[in-house]
Amino acid sequence: MYQEQRLEEILKLLRDSDSLTSEQMIEYFHVSRDTVRRDFAKLSQAGKVKRVHGGIMQLPTSNEIVSFNERLNEFSEAKKHIATLALPFVQSQGTYFFDVSTTILKLAQIVDTEATIYTHSLDNTIMLSANPKINLHALGGQFYPKNRFFYSLQEAEILKHIHFDVVFIGAAGLKDGQVSFEDQTDAYLKRLILQNAKVKILLAENAKFTKEATYSIGDLSEFDYLLTDVKPEEKYLTATSVKY
Repeated sequence: MYQEQRLEEILKLLRDSDSLTSEQMIEYFHVSRDTVRRDFAKLSQAGKVKRVHGGIMQLPTSNEIVSFNERLNEFSEAKKHIATLALPFVQSQGTYFFDVSTTILKLAQIVDTEATIYTHSLDNTIMLSANPKINLHALGGQFYPKNRFFYSLQEAEILKHIHFDVVFIGAAGLKDGQVSFEDQTDAYLKRLILQNAKVKILLAENAKFTKEATYSIGDLSEFDYLLTDVKPEEKYLTATSVKY
């Protein structure tokens, strides 16, 4: 089968499934991993699919999660308000994780205490690196440009052995109380981090309660606090401690 025929078939398969893995396509077409990688790369470069760790997925539709730069300018006042709610949780000499999140970037802008902070966010790293009070640990690896974060398996292994006083996580979606994210690798990293957190805090503006991303990391009830901008529905108030 020629490449163009495979590409057409991959797109047909993707219409019936939200995502496809490299392993599935290797078995389906009986081709090498390099061949599948080239096929995925060509479809991605043509703007027909989204590359994710280990495979591809359908491109998000207009009502789904928008890019980091677009989100940065959305609900700016709400994000600032949530950041001020989070600030008291950053105590002197503590060890923290700052997730990749436009809301948590607002927190990075105002934090003003001596603390150790880990982050895989490019923008958090740039912001915190200018703060002499912060002992900053910037995680490296492959760069994911849409949401501006780094990931590598080696860095993930390191995080398994770090115990955080507080972990600040920002959700892409919070529909029906399920905390969800766009990127599979990013979601995996968050699961690792949350395993070693004394206090787990979710930061999400009210608009996230109607959004749903591809990869869920669990239920809202698994977090100690939800920080948001307006009072949420009763079902969310009973799931965890809520500040707004």
